[in-house]
Amino acid sequence: MTSPQEGEVTPPKEGEVTPPEEGGQTPPQDGERTPPQEGEQGTGEDTGVQGVLPGEGEDVPPVQVEEFQNLTPEEIKKQVDIRIAESDLSAEEKAKLQKALDELVKLAAEGDTQQEKDLAASLAQGLGEALRLSQDDTLSQEDRDRFNQIARGISEAFGKVFDTELSDEERLVYAAVLEDLNDVIAGLTDPNLDAAVKAFYSKFADVLLGGVLAVEKPGTAPTKPEDKKKVQETLQKNAAALKVYQSADSSESERAEAKETLDEQTGAVTDAKYLELVEELKRLKAPQACLDVVQARTQQAGWPDGSLWGLTDKSCEDTVQAGAADTSSDWAGLFDCIVNEPFSTCPARIPD
Repeated sequence: MTSPQEGEVTPPKEGEVTPPEEGGQTPPQDGERTPPQEGEQGTGEDTGVQGVLPGEGEDVPPVQVEEFQNLTPEEIKKQVDIRIAESDLSAEEKAKLQKALDELVKLAAEGDTQQEKDLAASLAQGLGEALRLSQDDTLSQEDRDRFNQIARGISEAFGKVFDTELSDEERLVYAAVLEDLNDVIAGLTDPNLDAAVKAFYSKFADVLLGGVLAVEKPGTAPTKPEDKKKVQETLQKNAAALKVYQSADSSESERAEAKETLDEQTGAVTDAKYLELVEELKRLKAPQACLDVVQARTQQAGWPDGSLWGLTDKSCEDTVQAGAADTSSDWAGLFDCIVNEPFSTCPARIPD
């Protein structure tokens, strides 16, 4: 499968796409989704999170995998167990997938709401389907690698949703990413999609995975309220655009507008100013860990928000301070802002 060039992919026309089940969950608009409050409906003490997965009345767009239809959660688990064992992932990655699968199966059987059960079952099926496609010799190596990463992405995001060391805000962000991955698998496994639209889903999968699979530990999320709000708004905007793009109820103009948002996100790491920033970091002899985290955050939250977020990582600390001290560089003002102010206030300091 060849990724589309800029401007090549067009939104799916009526009849091209078999979208997720009508009534699929609409992601939160700015301000709609709030962190779960104490006492709100949750998934039980074992998971340590409340109100993160869809609540009563919120429909879930399922991954439609024919061989999994009409199977119980335990029957799905038996099939996916085999695929995990047969995959070429490392022992550590297999263990993470197995843990995620076991928890998904438990939620699919014992979740508090039918919607929660449906999403868990859908994700378990998607995990199994991604692993199957990662071993499909009729696909390109690029596609097989992508499906391997999607399987890993589900387990990573699912783990973070229920990681009690993360803040409520962080877990809600990963819950949204988890639902996005579910939608992407639904698109990539839909036999009615044409090649161009499927390529678009592949490209957006790469964007999601670029953030989820970055090396992350508790405490790497933005710490300042202004920065948290900015990153969440960006991620939620992208999630909303993905829903509009794939909805059969969206008009052509709505799809075109959603695609423009998604194209902006998928093109973030090729933005001219982002590439200038990377060159400046290299001039300052930034360590590879810093370059990697800036790229990962840019894939996750776009340019410039994700890039500036990446600059606050500890691996970039010495580089940013050196950049702020180099007053001969046009980038000194930006680096000085990163050192002293919330990064979400710094885009105005990006040199023209």
